[in-house]
Amino acid sequence: MAFDIFSRWLLRMGSVLLTSATLRGCASTTNSGAIGLQRSQLMLISSEAIKAQAAKGFQQLTGDAQSKKKLNTNPAMTQRVRRIGQDLIGQVGVFRPDARNWAWEINVFESEDINAFCAPGGKIGVYTGLINQLQLTDDEIAAVMGHEIAHALREHSREQASQKPSPASLPAPWRQQPACRAS
Repeated sequence: MAFDIFSRWLLRMGSVLLTSATLRGCASTTNSGAIGLQRSQLMLISSEAIKAQAAKGFQQLTGDAQSKKKLNTNPAMTQRVRRIGQDLIGQVGVFRPDARNWAWEINVFESEDINAFCAPGGKIGVYTGLINQLQLTDDEIAAVMGHEIAHALREHSREQASQKPSPASLPAPWRQQPACRAS
């Protein structure tokens, strides 16, 4: 019987903690900038943790591409994409002053995929298929890269990870403990 009372108390306290964490986890990640948009987001995972994960993944992706000779294979295209990216990065302070200090990286991956991304912390990848198959102008490349950078500035990856977190990504108090076994 004492175990039942303790179990109910523990369940209630867990609910209170989770509710508290959820309320504290709501935040807006960017200034409203030129468009005046303000939006609350559920953020249970720290910005530092998601940036570290992204940096590790980006390093692995670039390392794999480099070993296969699929990284920055066209110097003119790489220079073009990096120039466009640097122009865009120069404007991030309008939305997030702290983003000026991110460790920005821009790489071009040799692939037929029509895609680009900006991972948390400013890790940008553009696939050659996007530029070659669509014959994009500089302005069109800037539009695609700007869109991807906006995802990073608004921390959409962090928000998504917070909505469906793995136990390892949650702060220690909210990780599910292994079930007790009767001996």
